[in-house]
Amino acid sequence: MRRLALLGLLLLGCDGDPVVDAGAPDAGGADAGDAAIELDAGQPPPFVEDDRWHRQAVFYELWVRSFQDSDGDGIGDLAGLTSRLDYLADLGITGIWLMPIFPSPLADSGYDVADYVDVHPDYGTLADFDALTEAAHARGLRIYLDLVFNHTSRAHAWFEESRTDPTGPRSDWFVWSDTEGLGCEGASGPFGETRWTFDDVRGQFYFHQFYPAQPDLNFDQPAMRTALLDVARFWLDRGTDGFRLDVPYRYDEDLPVCVHRPGTFEFLRSLRAVTDERDAAMVGEILASPEELAPYLADDVLQMGFLLAESALFSVAANSENASGLGRAFDELVAATPTGGAFCPVLGNHDLPRATENVSDDPGALRVMAGTLLTLPGVPFVYYGEELGMRAGAGVIVDGRDSARTPMQWDATPTAGFTTGAPFLAVAPEHATRNVEVEQADPASLLSHYRRLIALRNATPALRTGTYQRLASARGQLVYWRRHPDGDRLVVASYARAATDVAVSVPWASAEDEITDAPVGAVTDGVFRGSVPAQTVWVLREP
Repeated sequence: MRRLALLGLLLLGCDGDPVVDAGAPDAGGADAGDAAIELDAGQPPPFVEDDRWHRQAVFYELWVRSFQDSDGDGIGDLAGLTSRLDYLADLGITGIWLMPIFPSPLADSGYDVADYVDVHPDYGTLADFDALTEAAHARGLRIYLDLVFNHTSRAHAWFEESRTDPTGPRSDWFVWSDTEGLGCEGASGPFGETRWTFDDVRGQFYFHQFYPAQPDLNFDQPAMRTALLDVARFWLDRGTDGFRLDVPYRYDEDLPVCVHRPGTFEFLRSLRAVTDERDAAMVGEILASPEELAPYLADDVLQMGFLLAESALFSVAANSENASGLGRAFDELVAATPTGGAFCPVLGNHDLPRATENVSDDPGALRVMAGTLLTLPGVPFVYYGEELGMRAGAGVIVDGRDSARTPMQWDATPTAGFTTGAPFLAVAPEHATRNVEVEQADPASLLSHYRRLIALRNATPALRTGTYQRLASARGQLVYWRRHPDGDRLVVASYARAATDVAVSVPWASAEDEITDAPVGAVTDGVFRGSVPAQTVWVLREP
């Protein structure tokens, strides 16, 4: 979420969202403290088949500007990304989310859009986008574009017309006032407290929820909403497979209330109708409690919604050796999510610190978090370089979030194989050892770990769309069934820094870990017992 520069702000819930308590004991005593106990699953939840493409996917978020430069100007481009598609296919990724690729002054890294139906010249042309899409589809990869519909850039032609022609057809496509009005309730964060900026051409103030360079669109204007639907049709007609929606819960506002307004849902339903015509799907960036997220995942609104606040709970579990808060959060999400909707767990993204920084670069923590991310229910998203253990950079162009947006690290050369020129943003530290070339050659590397996990998820229906049922466990453990008619899996994730014991009632005669293809523990009298190594994830099945 672009409104929040620091992970801590997500936990504070700047819009009045509740702080997620990661460490308090379960009210019903569902966790067993530090003692291992026998775990009995009881009656499993009912299974509902869902074979839609996006429900089976593992997505990868990337910034074209930071991924691969093809022409030596130090800026990543679409041709460069096209040249690296084989890497993503080999990793096992099936969907790619591109941060905004549209023309933009880059006052907010492209989230200030100057033209919705073209490509930023730094990245190439529409023909380059078409070539990317064709090449991706040939490899079984889907392309999702980042639609920024809450606001435009001040450089957008719509805003220029609105400010220069107060009686024209686009005069009210933005929110204007003769006086500086109210802001949003509870608004805070890196974009400042001011929500109104005076425009000396029109002689009025315009409203913006983010930087002054990003005037808010007026969702009370039907013609403007129709124009946005036409933008979606334009990209779908070019072969785009779906969209990530930037802050869609903030589209419509009734100041000082800026979130979850009826007008927002009205527009999202119309956008859903457009994407349904093309068998496309959307994922929304929504900071909300499980109960607030649920209406966005109704069968006529969005197909998927990100878990932004919950991303912090992975590192909280790793740092505290206490996974109970993470487990309770997913219990609540599963219970609240309507049938047919899907939430999307993440460890990080372009607005959050690198996962390495959240756990003080603890390699065991990075592995157990990856193992949990890729075996929990939902549709996981991996942020580029996360699979390498990329560190935070030191360069800043827009604001502190740039530390998580450094160039992708392909090899040990001074520019990490990203460019033959001078990179627009300095390469992050330790790239000489944390890069694709080095880690691909090391079967024990974090990259190899991600490849095994993604391959396992892609090959296992229970991990993709199986039901979820968490079991009581020691506080350092997260233990859950993923059940599917094609075969069940029992996941044991230990966030403890020492070995811990586990005991689970299973309908098996023996068990083996699918990640290592090795037997672990033993089954006696219907109970699996084992000693889980520190910071380890097992995916257990009957051989």
